[in-house]
Amino acid sequence: MEVKETFEYFALLEQQFWRKLDRNTLDEVTFRGELKPEDMLLYGEFGFTLLGLKPALLIEFCDEKVNLLYLQTVVEPVLFAAKTKTLHYHIIQHVMTPESNLHGNIFVYHTAVTRLKELSFIMNVSSQDKDCEVSDKDMATILDYPGRLPSHEQEIPTLHTVIYFHDRPNHKGMIALTSFAIQVDEKENTLVHFNRYKSICKEKLQIDLKILIQ
Repeated sequence: MEVKETFEYFALLEQQFWRKLDRNTLDEVTFRGELKPEDMLLYGEFGFTLLGLKPALLIEFCDEKVNLLYLQTVVEPVLFAAKTKTLHYHIIQHVMTPESNLHGNIFVYHTAVTRLKELSFIMNVSSQDKDCEVSDKDMATILDYPGRLPSHEQEIPTLHTVIYFHDRPNHKGMIALTSFAIQVDEKENTLVHFNRYKSICKEKLQIDLKILIQ
């Protein structure tokens, strides 16, 4: 499969993944309906990674078994079918961030960035038996987020949330593809980041992106 076909195949298998989940698992993953499956789609993050725009995407459902099911039914078939073998995956072990435990989560990463020191560190730690912590800044580098979380109390009022949307054709509405936090002084860099994503996604995937900063 070429790039656009690979992207579309991923989106198809992801839709099937959600349709086939049993009710109990669906309730658990969506936190008893607090989230909707369309709020949790990863096809956009996959597309960004496939194009080399971001080093990796993170699969982080609330249950390791669901992560593995997603890997087996969505990720692995797509990677097998892709013509160019530029993506691999890594099951994270013994890694934490200040906010969460990443153990059992999965990176799907672009092979061009295997020397990225932040990613290499996490992959090497997984072979050890003790937990290590990675910073939010390192995670932002791996996931190509151009902003930062508040580093002290004074930055909380200047925090903004950024969402990139897929503006679907034929009035089908918009789907959130990625979201991250920025500070007010990072808006200009964020717009440069978005316009790069928008241009390449239009050229390579034929999808239109829109941005919301709130």
